[in-house]
Amino acid sequence: MGPDVLDEFTSPKRNTWVDAKIKEGVFGSEGAGLEAVAAGGLHTLFIDEKGTVWSCGVNDDAALGRVTKDVPDLDNPGSFIDIDIITSYPYPLQSLVDESFRAVRIAAGDSVSAAIGTDGDLRVWGSFRANEGSLGFSSDTRHEFLPASILHLAHKPGDFEKAVSVVAGNNHLLVLTTHGNVYAWGAGEHGQLGRKIIDRRKIHGTVPEKITLGTRSNRAVVIGAGNHCSFAVDENGDVWGWGLNSMGQTGLEVSDEIQSPKKIESLSKKSLGGDVVIQIVGGEHHTLFLTAAGKVYACGRCDSGQLGVKEDDEKYKARPNEDFVVEPILVSFDDLEDPIVHISVGTHNNMAISRDGLLYAWGAETQGELGVKEKEAKTPTPVVRREGKFLATTVACGGQHTLGLFRSKE
Repeated sequence: MGPDVLDEFTSPKRNTWVDAKIKEGVFGSEGAGLEAVAAGGLHTLFIDEKGTVWSCGVNDDAALGRVTKDVPDLDNPGSFIDIDIITSYPYPLQSLVDESFRAVRIAAGDSVSAAIGTDGDLRVWGSFRANEGSLGFSSDTRHEFLPASILHLAHKPGDFEKAVSVVAGNNHLLVLTTHGNVYAWGAGEHGQLGRKIIDRRKIHGTVPEKITLGTRSNRAVVIGAGNHCSFAVDENGDVWGWGLNSMGQTGLEVSDEIQSPKKIESLSKKSLGGDVVIQIVGGEHHTLFLTAAGKVYACGRCDSGQLGVKEDDEKYKARPNEDFVVEPILVSFDDLEDPIVHISVGTHNNMAISRDGLLYAWGAETQGELGVKEKEAKTPTPVVRREGKFLATTVACGGQHTLGLFRSKE
């Protein structure tokens, strides 16, 4: 929102810079706005109507996808200018514009970012971090400042495999392809890559490798990620989880970590009575699962309202450990006739959007990311209400901030 609006906001604040650019037609045709948003640890990505990717925030680990130091000064050939390492206004990723890359999907981790274009090509930039500090982008590069093509899929005559979905944990990425294959790379010390990473060769985790869901013939249709764990849903409606599981955040029996995908029986199509999981997002130690019927299930840490489950819920009261829930439990919303269609998760906070455009928040905050008066909301609390002037269309929770796209009812 600009260098003059650096503060902490406890409730949603309208971005006047974006409003002005919409009026100027910067994002596409006259009146065109933003179509997607992804919130990382300390940076944010947007896609406008033209498919241009914009970024803002902290760039010390190259998360913005553009160079912000020693930038050539076009007004003074031979001279250079330095943009502040924290860029308060969004700027377009010019290298993607120059190659006519039209983005349709974006993802943001702590310091790594990714985008998928209309042709199914993937671009990635930034840097990964491991427990002991910086890991790097690859064995050859510490920081990748400009979007790079690193996932090279095999093509056969008349059979081209492309990327269709990308999600980010804190320091790892998952990509789903048109062939139902799942690729993972980044930091893998908690098993989030679905393979064993040797401590002295952690950089090997930055090479994309395919993950097997039980059998090689099993195809994935949905992928998801928590900060340090990963998920996939296969074409049979079975849900798989792996990675850090210290508080049951994978929906499986508690263990330090799960090195390879395991089936979460309680979330299978059969267990849900024919319903299927269509979106999975996780935080530091908890995870939300959204189904096609608009129901939300939650598991993992629950000491600060992360799960949004009512205190009198029988399954919640019967949990063996007061600090976490292992088997995913149904989250209750006041309006049962208005199903949930989109969810997002921050470190310890959550957001959900209903079919009618209502926005709910719950969990705990450190810098106003809940968007409600309370510092902690035990159950889903309205942020955008039915009687308001706006409807929520999408929302993204970052490390310490939340962004939402809204449309006017008028």
